[in-house]
Amino acid sequence: MNKFQLAKFIEGLLNCLEFFNKSVKRKNAFTRKGKMSFKQSLMFMLDMNKTSLQARLNIFFDKTQGGEPMSQQAFSKLRNNFDHTPLELMARGLVKKEYSGEYELPLWKGYHLISVDGTTIQLPREEVLRSEFGVLGGGTCPGAGVSMVYDVLNGWVLDATITHSKMNERKELLKHLEFLTQEMPHITENSLFLHDRGYASLAIFAKMHEMGIKYVMRCRKSDLKEINKAPLGDSLVKLRNGITIRVIKFKLENSDDIKILATNEFDLPADDFPDLYTKRWGIETLYNELKNIISIEKFSGRTVNSILQDFWASIVLINSVAVFMKDANEEATKLRAGKQNKHVYKSQVSMTVVTLRDHFVFYTLMSEQENRAEMLNKIIKMIARKVSCIRKNRSYKRTFKNIYNATQNLKSRL
Repeated sequence: MNKFQLAKFIEGLLNCLEFFNKSVKRKNAFTRKGKMSFKQSLMFMLDMNKTSLQARLNIFFDKTQGGEPMSQQAFSKLRNNFDHTPLELMARGLVKKEYSGEYELPLWKGYHLISVDGTTIQLPREEVLRSEFGVLGGGTCPGAGVSMVYDVLNGWVLDATITHSKMNERKELLKHLEFLTQEMPHITENSLFLHDRGYASLAIFAKMHEMGIKYVMRCRKSDLKEINKAPLGDSLVKLRNGITIRVIKFKLENSDDIKILATNEFDLPADDFPDLYTKRWGIETLYNELKNIISIEKFSGRTVNSILQDFWASIVLINSVAVFMKDANEEATKLRAGKQNKHVYKSQVSMTVVTLRDHFVFYTLMSEQENRAEMLNKIIKMIARKVSCIRKNRSYKRTFKNIYNATQNLKSRL
């Protein structure tokens, strides 16, 4: 979908009575005229600005309706009238619309390239969150486990879960696969799943074989003896559960390390797999964007309800970013037409997020259709002016940061 279709879908959902009835906890919620309606409260939560809650409320009221802004205490009480359901429904509705078959989606040799991976996020230091989600490592800091299904070519999160910090990634993978085969079978049957180390097991191979799902999975030497014994190069291996898989072993460039890939894709040339597997890196980039640009760990509240609301608001935002970046990249290409460019230039995720924070939410509350189109086109042009050069075959040494790098897991007070 494009920017206009995205905005139209979100607004249509917010104005839908059935959506409202599914979302509110109490029948008399939002029946009286207050400072913020149900629609406005959801749009405010999609703002995702880094400033403090009260500062965000001040800006929101100044740009939308004026007058005395709502206090952060009043908003905290207001948001308890609904849980995360409306934001999750919005996120899932957008995915269903994008993958409905109405729009042309990027493919690799006829496949959607889908990656599933997990991570942990740090939560505010509250006992209620420690009790609900557990702690990170062996310490006392509350944290949650997150697992996502990501289309690395289209930049969309297809499914997401937030759960206990001690989550089992293989179990979460099976949940994702069940969801996708039920809700989007036309996508799943034409997808190639790219998995990192940690997912390979007899149970996973058997389940994906049973579901008819294609995969490329990196393996460790310790995963399965049959795979470990396979020779260097391309070979077929019969597992002890009777399933035959294809194993591709190759040495990394300028290294004696051997990478092991297992797949049930038997038709692609072996030379395709090293480059194909590197495309899985898109989900690592996704987590970097969620944590360091969208700031998913900077929550706007200290309750379980606020954590879940902010989480699903982040999923809506990251998929909205994908839509705007696609349109902005097309605009950037037009702006650079006729220039002798050595490299490809693409819009920056950070610029897109900042621009959407400052403009998109307030656009959706405008009533005049003419102003909406003008505002959206203005947003795209702002994003398209700030681009980055994409240089092929560049690589950097991966560095790992301390998982307790955030000392304050609430929106910045500055």
